Amino acid sequence: MYSQNRYELKDEGTEKIYLSDTIAKLATVNKIATNQPIVVIDGIPFRFQDLEKEKLPLSKNEIISIIPIDKQKGINIFGSFGEAGVLIVTTNKKQK
Repeated sequence: MYSQNRYELKDEGTEKIYLSDTIAKLATVNKIATNQPIVVIDGIPFRFQDLEKEKLPLSKNEIISIIPIDKQKGINIFGSFGEAGVLIVTTNKKQK
């Protein structure tokens, strides 16, 4: 396994767990179903299972917004993988 934290960002120190902390908070307040959601970065999905051997291609300072989507919409788009939750991450990278 690449990392104990599959949602680790490219940043250093506490910045690298920014997304993980956000996911944990959203799961706690029931905005997403679990703490293992699909993360869609500028339209590219990353499933929890996909992140076993790679890091998200993302730094905290690139994130513009993180939006959880409705469980049923997640299932409609990603099938059974969507049941875990889906986060839409918009970055400043695609606007270049």
